[in-house]
Amino acid sequence: MLDLLDTGQVGAVVTDPPCLVERSPDAPSVSCRASAIRWVKPIVRECARVLRPGGSLVFMGSPETTDAWTACASRYLSRMAELIVLWNTGKKQTIGFESLHTSIHWYVKRGARRTFNCTTRSIPSNILVCRKVSRGHPGEQPVGLTNFLISLLTYPHDLIVDPFCGSGSTLVSAVQCGRGYVGCDLDESCVQMTERRLEHAELEESDPVYLWINGRMEVV
Repeated sequence: MLDLLDTGQVGAVVTDPPCLVERSPDAPSVSCRASAIRWVKPIVRECARVLRPGGSLVFMGSPETTDAWTACASRYLSRMAELIVLWNTGKKQTIGFESLHTSIHWYVKRGARRTFNCTTRSIPSNILVCRKVSRGHPGEQPVGLTNFLISLLTYPHDLIVDPFCGSGSTLVSAVQCGRGYVGCDLDESCVQMTERRLEHAELEESDPVYLWINGRMEVV
């Protein structure tokens, strides 16, 4: 899908890439780091090509997912920040440990000043707290979180791209934030779920996102 986009056409690529990518015959398990990097590298290279100068690549997930992406992104883009998201799940794990956090990595394309739609030059915490949601997709991200990222790191009318759109939160946020969008997914059920959500994207409610600052939560 990325190869269909023009160079410099995209304001941001925002995605939660798959943790295990062996669904595709030529895509290895991320347990083999060298193979994972070989698979991710052309994707990240295309992301860098389609981004406008100052545009952002934002990807999230567990260390097993993001390791290859950070290795490849550092070759083509400038690293800006890593955010930690704490999930306020309100549930107990009966066996083992519950995963209560995820990481978000932000990179930008050189050549122009980055977008940072904030009243100050910095935000006083890189730890966010929000409620985990699920519509039948295990990797779904809350719309409040994707709204925060897209509104902060892109301009109005930018094109937002998610090459692994899953349940469609990134694309719903693009609509809510007044951006254009392009997304795809290999799973037809995910595409159908995303299409249903996009039909009423403006009406979808989002939970608040908090910053964890000095031992307390503050609304973003």
